[in-house]
Amino acid sequence: MTTQAPVRDGRIDATRAIAIVLVVLGHAKGVPQTYTLLAFSFHVPLFFFVSGWVGAAFGRPRGDADTWAKLVRGLVVPYVFFFFVAYAYWLATRHVGAKAARWGTLPWWDPLVGLVQGTGERLYVQPALWFLPALFVTAIAFHYLGKRLSAAVITLLMAVVACAWCAWFPSQSVRLPWGLDVLPVSLFFFAAGAAFAGHARHAVMHPALRWWGVPLLLAVLWLPLAWINGKVDVNLLRFGQWPALFLLVALLGTALMWHVGGWIQRWPGVQWIGRNTLVILCTHFLVLFFLSGVRALAGVTTPPGPGWALGASAVAIAAAVPARFVLARWAPWTLGLPAGQAGGTRIQANPEVRSQ
Repeated sequence: MTTQAPVRDGRIDATRAIAIVLVVLGHAKGVPQTYTLLAFSFHVPLFFFVSGWVGAAFGRPRGDADTWAKLVRGLVVPYVFFFFVAYAYWLATRHVGAKAARWGTLPWWDPLVGLVQGTGERLYVQPALWFLPALFVTAIAFHYLGKRLSAAVITLLMAVVACAWCAWFPSQSVRLPWGLDVLPVSLFFFAAGAAFAGHARHAVMHPALRWWGVPLLLAVLWLPLAWINGKVDVNLLRFGQWPALFLLVALLGTALMWHVGGWIQRWPGVQWIGRNTLVILCTHFLVLFFLSGVRALAGVTTPPGPGWALGASAVAIAAAVPARFVLARWAPWTLGLPAGQAGGTRIQANPEVRSQ
């Protein structure tokens, strides 16, 4: 007797699509500060949450060696590959325009330090790559803790640890490699997503949660609290004014995006974006860098505005379509895919989970 695979909830990829669009737009020049304040309050935690959700709902129990192998293939290999793509672009353009003043005097090997450290501040050739080693460390930590504790218990424990960590560690002015200094926060959201996985299907069908007023209520709660807590940037260890409020705001924003994902999950292109967040994450900065360089070489001196941010973000996401096609066809290992696998690619804790 074979066990039927669970049916994939369309909200997963729709929610992930929202998250990656918010990330790309947040990295584009010209985006208003109000946008970054609000979007950054939850979009990185949202990725960790969905990764835990997918891993718990669609993964299968693994041994230690198998877990390490799958995560190395799905996260570490793409991290190294896309770093060297960005590094090559940096070497070719670092003496051009404004980059000459910023990076022209740095030795050629300086970015390689960032590859080893895996922190966003040192990964200046492609800052978004910090997420991959951070997710790798988070998934490994959850794997070992999950042998002894339930996801709900890990979530409760990490809520306390994360609050204390966010209040103390950023003041130490030191960074730990490979997202270890983000781990208390990332593990909280990852475990929360894993805990939610067991209730997601019921939540979709529950009449009270399908009422249109629920996302409105979430937005009314999230918006002022995000504004009060202030600027958040998980990569830079900035968690706003109060760590506990940061956790609450991020959960409210995550819940809101889950509802919005339910509304747009059947829109054309949404599922593709949600299933290909890995390639979008790893290529969008290069496209934004390139577009900014073209703008500068064209002699445009006016500061970029929201229109530029929207247009550049759309181009960056569209550029992922041919990039994904080429890599999946001729170098699937760069996306964590086995040879001959051309299915959807996505950031998740368990790289074996395939598109359905």
